[in-house]
Amino acid sequence: MSKVQSPVYKGNFVNGDWRMPKTDSCFESINPATQEVIATCRMSGEREVDEAVSSAHEAFQAWRRIPAPHRAEILYTLSDLLASRKEAIARTMTIEMGKVLGESRSELDATIAACRYMAGEGRRLFGETIPTSASERMAMTIREPIGVVACITPWNFPIALAAYKIFAALIAGNTVVWKPASNVALSACAFTELFALAGLPPGVLNLVLGSGSQVGEALVEHPDVKVISFTGSTAVGIRLAEKGSRTLKRVSLELGGKNGVIVLADADLDKAAEGIVKAAFTTAGQRCTAASRVIAEESIREELERRVVARTKSITVGDGLQPGVEMGPLATRSQLDTVERYVEIAQAQGGIVLTGAERLEHSGYFYAPTVITNVRPTDRIAKEEVFGPVLAILGAKNFEEAVAINNNTEYGLSSAIYTNSLHYAGRAMRELESGLVYINSGTSSSETGAPFGGMKMSGNGHREVSHHAFDTMTEWKTIYTNV
Repeated sequence: MSKVQSPVYKGNFVNGDWRMPKTDSCFESINPATQEVIATCRMSGEREVDEAVSSAHEAFQAWRRIPAPHRAEILYTLSDLLASRKEAIARTMTIEMGKVLGESRSELDATIAACRYMAGEGRRLFGETIPTSASERMAMTIREPIGVVACITPWNFPIALAAYKIFAALIAGNTVVWKPASNVALSACAFTELFALAGLPPGVLNLVLGSGSQVGEALVEHPDVKVISFTGSTAVGIRLAEKGSRTLKRVSLELGGKNGVIVLADADLDKAAEGIVKAAFTTAGQRCTAASRVIAEESIREELERRVVARTKSITVGDGLQPGVEMGPLATRSQLDTVERYVEIAQAQGGIVLTGAERLEHSGYFYAPTVITNVRPTDRIAKEEVFGPVLAILGAKNFEEAVAINNNTEYGLSSAIYTNSLHYAGRAMRELESGLVYINSGTSSSETGAPFGGMKMSGNGHREVSHHAFDTMTEWKTIYTNV
């Protein structure tokens, strides 16, 4: 890869300027398909966090007074800039975290759609009028911004997961400090620079690059940060919620999943197999909504396995920039090690590998898409989030047992069922314990405008990607007027 093609590291973005952290500590951005170091970035610490939060805090009073429709105009401009630079940013994302180029483009399409949707919300930040018991009194409610929002985001969707939070925060009148995952620093720089070009005032959005232990923790503990919006692991989310609660910060958590797909005997097995494989192995399984469990009625389990395995074996694995590649590498070496370890545990507990279960002979962090059967509901591979291209298949006697198996996990993000029965589809809508339920579709096909988030240990009740995000990003104020 030539230097001309390489994405650019710019440092932190604070108060409208690019700034290099004043530290000797560094981290590297590595292309997971080649293990090539594409940038060496400086690590931020508490000093840089304080500068960014101070910038956002100072900008808040002016930004909150700009009418929401005018704030929306900036997002409309941003959406056009994103569309014009989509290909360059998509390449940066693929080079930096490994997903295939088509997926990176699709992520940016979703980001553009969300940007335009949230811009539209600038005309729809509705309040209410409430009947009162006195003839001379009127009561109404309005939404008000809260202050500085800290957005802490992962590497699997470097732009979209941050955008969903940032757009909602900005249109509501908040200011933002964004801490992305370190290994997608270049993607974050490419996205951030567009906000200034779109006309966002200095200090309204600030970018701080660094580790979770240094930057993330400092943001959570900073007294001027009023909202924490986090996407990542459940363990980290719990810790952030505990620390944020000490200062009554509003904490929104979008966490892990162990998503199940139920396949009943009356289902279209070709359709089910296609949907399962797509949901399991897109982004190399590195998404919180990935299908990681299939729960099939015993009468059709072996036939479904045959079709799933055939489709899985046909997946082309390689560098995501190459045409025809359907699955890229794992994003990091540590993630590759984690996936390999979980497969070994599954086999030790009696799981039978139908395909995969090996590192691939490439220069990067590649692991074969893997299907494991003979899995019991109590096995670790059936209960713990792997975050990789591993699919476990379990059997069930009937619908009732399948639902019980699906719900027998601490997570509750996404579930699906394949059936031609309206009766069982209707029951699944009510009985599956997850924030997202799909009928005759995989577990990873959500859309802009529909609330996104999980139940149980997959979240704490907040939702994103729709107007419900304003429940996180605003306070309700009730106003009484006597005439």
